[in-house]
Amino acid sequence: MSDTPFEIKDDEINVEEIMEKIRENIRRRKEAGVYPPDPDSLAPPQTPAGANPEIARDLAYLSGNWNIQNNSYFISSHRPVAGKVLVKGRELVHGEVRRYVDPVIWKQAEFNRATGRVLEEVAREVSGIEPLREQIREDTTRQIQTTIGEVRSRLKERLQEQKHEIRGEISETEEQIRDEVTELAAQVKAEIAEEVREQIRAELTEFVPQLKAEIAREVEERLRAEVTAAVTQAKAEVITAAEERIPGEVTEQVQTAILAMDTDIENRAWLAKVLEGRALEGASGAVVHLNSPSSNTGVNYFAFEDHFRGSREEIKERQRVFVHYFEGCSNVLDIGCGRGEFLELMHDEGIGARGVDLDETMVEFCRSRGLEVELNDAVSYLEHLDDESLDGIFIDQVVEHLEPAYLVRLLELCHRKMKFGYYLVAETVNPLSFVSFANFYIDMTHVRPVHPETLKFLFGAAGFREIEVDFLSPVSEGARLQKLPVDKEMTDLDRQQTEIYNRNIEMQNEILFGAQDYAITGKK
Repeated sequence: MSDTPFEIKDDEINVEEIMEKIRENIRRRKEAGVYPPDPDSLAPPQTPAGANPEIARDLAYLSGNWNIQNNSYFISSHRPVAGKVLVKGRELVHGEVRRYVDPVIWKQAEFNRATGRVLEEVAREVSGIEPLREQIREDTTRQIQTTIGEVRSRLKERLQEQKHEIRGEISETEEQIRDEVTELAAQVKAEIAEEVREQIRAELTEFVPQLKAEIAREVEERLRAEVTAAVTQAKAEVITAAEERIPGEVTEQVQTAILAMDTDIENRAWLAKVLEGRALEGASGAVVHLNSPSSNTGVNYFAFEDHFRGSREEIKERQRVFVHYFEGCSNVLDIGCGRGEFLELMHDEGIGARGVDLDETMVEFCRSRGLEVELNDAVSYLEHLDDESLDGIFIDQVVEHLEPAYLVRLLELCHRKMKFGYYLVAETVNPLSFVSFANFYIDMTHVRPVHPETLKFLFGAAGFREIEVDFLSPVSEGARLQKLPVDKEMTDLDRQQTEIYNRNIEMQNEILFGAQDYAITGKK
């Protein structure tokens, strides 16, 4: 088939064939680019992003070829004479054909254009669905996260509220339980107090009449005189008995104590070694210090003190009350240091201290524990010291071993050798207590007890000031005379007689079971 315009033959006219040829001719001309582009088809079709390439191509084709009308054809004839007639006839035929065909073609073109527009609109709508879907997904995710956060926050707040509510309920429950327990305890206490009160009342009901009769008959007139006379007589009897019996009894007790030493293994081993050395020295004719307690009595005084005075730890605890007098000192002297308890206290507190003692066993024991102790008489030792060189002196359980003249000389030397503003402390047996006085001569080296007022006077005579007396080592309450209880149910007469009786008991306790020791402190 040629590219020239088609011709209608004179011998036949077939409308269907003609229309087919027309359509074919139009298609070929359009493919050849003979027809100009349709203004309505200049806008490129909108295809959705990511759409199928074939669908995009079909949409482009529909957009560019929706108009199927052919307005560029022309009728001609190659016959010179009859051509005009033929052209005219053909034009008439063509006009008649177009009258029937053009409406169909127009409607088809309109349909094609409408279809293309609809498809393009659908394509545009479809192209917006994916971003919209992504936006919806993002908005939905964000909304879900926001909702979850809000729910979590509300749940957290609710949990905090419930937590506070539970704590409040627990506190209320605890307070309620505490109140109930307090009320129950008070009730039980009241019941017990009532039972005890009834029991005491019953016991006093039986006992008070007898006690009342005895107190009314004897207390006000005879008790004080009888007690005073009894104490005086008891003192005399004890002193007499002590002078006759104690030396032999104490010697026997000391020998027994040496055989049954304290369970302290270190002290026993050390003492056995010392005693063995003493035996060797005696066999070799070594010199014995005749002024020591051991040489004067023939008894090892270390063993004697370990048995009767108490353990070193007990003595250290009793002496601890004197440490504060020597705080900040660097040159304290312990006269009669014995087993060195006070020197160890001084060392533990960082206070410089040294000791002097007459007993060689005591001195060796102190030196074995790293303490600075000299074997010497106290007066001789002090006489060789420089004046005002000591910043503190301690004398524990020593003055009762000294003769009066020696004691006076010792206190004078202490005052002379001490620096101004420092303390002398001396502890000894309290003779005002009968129980203490009764046990005084257990120690055979004791010369005589020293009355607190006497020692206080000697301190002042030696030049010390700010002198104070402190009574120490009280007797346990269980060992003292017991007083009667005073009940509010008593009559005035019963209460008065019971108070008189209790005052008398206190007086007896002070005489019989007073403090066992006392200490004198004086400041230079």
